[in-house]
Amino acid sequence: MQIKHHILSKTIALLLAMQLFLIGLQTKSQIDQGNSSIETLIWMTQQYISVLVKIRSLQDKREKNDSPKLKSKR
Repeated sequence: MQIKHHILSKTIALLLAMQLFLIGLQTKSQIDQGNSSIETLIWMTQQYISVLVKIRSLQDKREKNDSPKLKSKR
């Protein structure tokens, strides 16, 4: 079970990193198309925030699952 959890965590981390990379590519594309740098920066920041919220949520779940209280009940 521990190995599956580790592989799943690594996969999620990889997917989130890929999402951040793709946001960067989309940002460059928007600037290349002539969009305002400020508007593009605002859009990029909003996209990054949603990814960071996902990461924080996953971190909170992991910490909750790793807490000593839950381990003692198992």
